[in-house]
Amino acid sequence: MKIQIKQWIYELEQDPETGELKVLAFRKAGLFKKASDYIKAEASLLTSTLPEPDLKIRKQACDSCDSCRKAGDQEWYCKSCGCPEWERSRLQVKWEMPGATCPLGKWTGNI
Repeated sequence: MKIQIKQWIYELEQDPETGELKVLAFRKAGLFKKASDYIKAEASLLTSTLPEPDLKIRKQACDSCDSCRKAGDQEWYCKSCGCPEWERSRLQVKWEMPGATCPLGKWTGNI
């Protein structure tokens, strides 16, 4: 399993007996990777929409996450993704992008 936390990409393996996660490898995500992920997420809005149940799942995952910074009802931001706080990086915008993913692996893209 791979997850991205801020600027780092971790490859993890879960021990089937204990459930513990072991870091197999890690590397810093490059600017190209970040730009590519952003373009894919934005482009996913052109080809599909996310079903309402999936939106609720994403919101619930973020609502209970310590990395979620809430500034009112419409200003939620992720402290783990590494995005600057601007209009397109609000979680309310990202939840609607079928191709967007949580950097902590709490929800994935649907394309």
